[in-house]
Amino acid sequence: MRRAFWFGVMFAIASGTPLAARAEDPAAVYDVNLPVDLTVIGAGALGGIVPYALASRLIHPSCPCSPGSVNAFDRGAIGNASDVADWVSTATVALTLAVPPLADWLALRRRRVWLDDMVVFAEAVSVNGALVTLSKYTVQRPIPRAYTDPAMAASVRSYRSFYSGHASFAFGALSAAAVTANLRYGLTWEPWAVTLLIGGSVAVERVVAGYHFPTDVLVGAAAGTLVGAAVPLLHARRWRVRVMAFRPQVGSGAGIAFAGLL
Repeated sequence: MRRAFWFGVMFAIASGTPLAARAEDPAAVYDVNLPVDLTVIGAGALGGIVPYALASRLIHPSCPCSPGSVNAFDRGAIGNASDVADWVSTATVALTLAVPPLADWLALRRRRVWLDDMVVFAEAVSVNGALVTLSKYTVQRPIPRAYTDPAMAASVRSYRSFYSGHASFAFGALSAAAVTANLRYGLTWEPWAVTLLIGGSVAVERVVAGYHFPTDVLVGAAAGTLVGAAVPLLHARRWRVRVMAFRPQVGSGAGIAFAGLL
């Protein structure tokens, strides 16, 4: 009996059957296809990490640059150089990546449903990271500090200003957690208020630190929110309608049977 059970589990994993569907737990809000989702997570991780290893080949320093070349809205960030703000923003982003999974586990204590949530969360973070890296290495915008510090201007690390990864990761991770809270617990504005408060603080700190312009953090916040919300919603059970069968109905001709929730 035990051997048959584990054989069934391994077959379900190999076939990509959603973890929560196997568990049939009413707390499950996501459908996960492991072969597909793990591939997306892996590809996103590689896309987000590999360019950093090749930074010296991909980025070509272009400063010294004139502050006058910066638009009026962003120009005020030149001259900012707070190392404290840099440290606080980095620590805050680390917490936005670590706390939601922990809080989710403490609230659920259901391993299979939690694993579904973590696959979705990891996918949102991974896709977001790949998009951040693509933008940074395509645009190669100098950070504000590069306009006043010759050492910064000479470093390839100083040409990844657009758009802000810190802001994008903070908003992305918190948005993914907010969607989960919306779907499972019926919360509406509360998790989004937390997202705006914490994510907004990270965005401000990145500008004060002199590592990003206001437009960098605004675009990062928007991109992170979009990815952080879209990935969970694409997995959400309640938004899916599936054609399960096309079969004749006794006494009434052919018909299509649907399953799922709108």
